[in-house]
Amino acid sequence: MWPLVRQARYLGRYREITQVLVGHGFGALVEQLGLISLLSLPRRAVLRVPPTPPLGTAGRLREALVALGPTFVKLGQAFSTRPDLLPPEFVTELGKLQDTVPSFPADVAIATIEECLGRPVDQIFASFDPVPLAAASLGQVHAAQLHSGEKVVVKVQRPDIAGRINTDLAILADLAALAQERLPLGQQYNLIELTWEFTATLRAELDYRREGRNADRFRRLFAEHDSIYIPQIYWEYSGSKVLTSERLYGVKVTDHVGLEAAGIDRVELARNCLALILREIFTFGFFHSDPHPGNFFAMPGEVLGVVDYGQMGSLDAHTTHALLLLLTSMVDQDTDGTIRSLERLGLITRRDITPQLQRDLERFTQGFVDRPLCEISAQETINELLSLLRRHHIRLPGPLALLMKALVMMEGVGLQLDPQLDVFGIARPYVEQAILEDLAPANLGNQALHGVRDLGQVAVELPYQASDLMHRLNSGELRIQTEERELRRVSSALVGAANRLAVAVVLAALILGIGMLAVAIGIGGWTGVLPNLLLGFSVAAFLLTGVALVFALLRRWE
Repeated sequence: MWPLVRQARYLGRYREITQVLVGHGFGALVEQLGLISLLSLPRRAVLRVPPTPPLGTAGRLREALVALGPTFVKLGQAFSTRPDLLPPEFVTELGKLQDTVPSFPADVAIATIEECLGRPVDQIFASFDPVPLAAASLGQVHAAQLHSGEKVVVKVQRPDIAGRINTDLAILADLAALAQERLPLGQQYNLIELTWEFTATLRAELDYRREGRNADRFRRLFAEHDSIYIPQIYWEYSGSKVLTSERLYGVKVTDHVGLEAAGIDRVELARNCLALILREIFTFGFFHSDPHPGNFFAMPGEVLGVVDYGQMGSLDAHTTHALLLLLTSMVDQDTDGTIRSLERLGLITRRDITPQLQRDLERFTQGFVDRPLCEISAQETINELLSLLRRHHIRLPGPLALLMKALVMMEGVGLQLDPQLDVFGIARPYVEQAILEDLAPANLGNQALHGVRDLGQVAVELPYQASDLMHRLNSGELRIQTEERELRRVSSALVGAANRLAVAVVLAALILGIGMLAVAIGIGGWTGVLPNLLLGFSVAAFLLTGVALVFALLRRWE
C-alpha cells in the first residue's frame, strides 16, 4: 500500500510540495516517486522542464527547499553536512542555506512567553525589547532585563511551528519510503533511516528545555577552562517554547576590524577556537555540532563566548578510541591500521574490503608521507576521506558526519583568524593525552573486568542455549538434513566443538583473571602471601587448561 494513502489529511501539503518541485524543474523526480497518478496531475505539465534554467540542478534544489519552508531548509542544512552521501556541488549549494527568515510580531512573541511561563511579561522582565535581535526558522531572540538587573536574551518559538513541522516530517517519512523503493539512491543508502535521524534531531530542537540542558552541561564541563565562557540559563524564566539565558557582550569572531579595535589577539583567539572543539571531542565526547561563526564572540582576554546549543553531538568511548586509532594510523601511513579503525567505527565490514577499496586506502594514507603536519589541512584530509567513502557507497553514522562538519567549520574559523594556524600541531597534545588516558591501568582494568563479565555470561548461557537448540531440534523447529552414515560424525563433531568451546571460554577467562591479578599486584599495591598464591594458582590452571585444549585440537586433527 502506498504510504501516501495513510496521509490523506495532508493532501493539500502534498500538492504544494509537488508543485514547488515541478516549478523548479524536478518533474521527472515527481514521476519516479509515483506522485503524478496519486495526485491526479497532468503528466505533460509535470515533465515540462524550463527551457533555459538559470541555475544548475544543485542550485534549483536549494531554491526549492527555501520555497518549501523551515522543515525543508533544515533538511537541506542537514544534508549539507553529508558529503559522504552527496556530490560536492550539492554539498556546496546546500551549505548556502541560511536559517534566517523574517521575524514575527512582538505581540505574538509576548503571548507565547505569557502562555508558556504563566505570567504577564512585565512581571517576568523589568524590560523587554519588542525588536528582535535575530530571527530564524524555529524562533527569534529578544533582548530583556530581569527585575534583579541581569541582562538576558529570550528565545521564543514561532507560533504553530511544531504542528507544521510535524506535518512535513510525516510527509518526508512517506517520501523516503517511496524513494527507498523507486530511486537508485535507495539501493545505495538507507533513506528511511536517514529520514528518521533527521526527524529525531529536528523534534528535539523544538523543545527549548533540551537546549538549556545542553548549555548547562557545557557550562559544567568547561567550568575550569578560563578561555571558554558559556552563558547561564535562567530556568525560572524558561520552558519548552521559551529559553532565557545570560546575554554575552563581545565581538563576533568574523569582525576582524572590531577585534583589532578591541585589542584582541587573533592568534591566541584562533588557538582557543581550535582548543574548544578538541576538548569537546577527545576530553568530553560531547560537541557543538553547529559551530557557525555567528555563535562565537571574542571577549576580553581572548576568552571565547559560545552560544546556541540546539544542535549537539556525542561520542561514546568506543567511537573516541576508534578515532584515536584512525588518526595515529593515518599519520603512521598504516593502511591495515586505517582499515581496522574504519571497521571499529562501523563504516565498513570485512565483506566491504575489496581490492579497490584497499588500493584507495593505501593511496589515502600515502598522502601523509614526507609531509609536515603543519601543512596538512583537516578539511583537505576529511574531504579526501569522504570522497573515498562516497566512491565505495559507504555511509557515515550521523554523529561522525556531524563531527567532521564541526571540525571543518572550526578549522575554518581558526584559519580566518590566523592563516598560519597549525591544526595538527595544536591537536597533538590532546590526542596524546586521550591515548594515555585510554591506556591507563584503571581503564584497562575496567575493560578486563567487563571482558570477564561478558565471558562469564557466555559461559552461564551456553548450557541453556545448547538445551534450547536440542529442544528446537526435537520439536521440529530446527532441522538438519544429513544422511544416516553421517549422523555419527555430525554428533561427534558437535560434542567435540562444544567441549573445545567450553575449554576456550575458561582459558580466556583465566587470561583476563591473570591480567587483573597482575594489575592489582603491580599497580594496585595488593601485597601479601594470598595474592601471590592466587596468581600462581591461576597461572598453573591456565597452563593445564591450555595443554588440555591443545590435546583436544590435536585429537581433532588426527
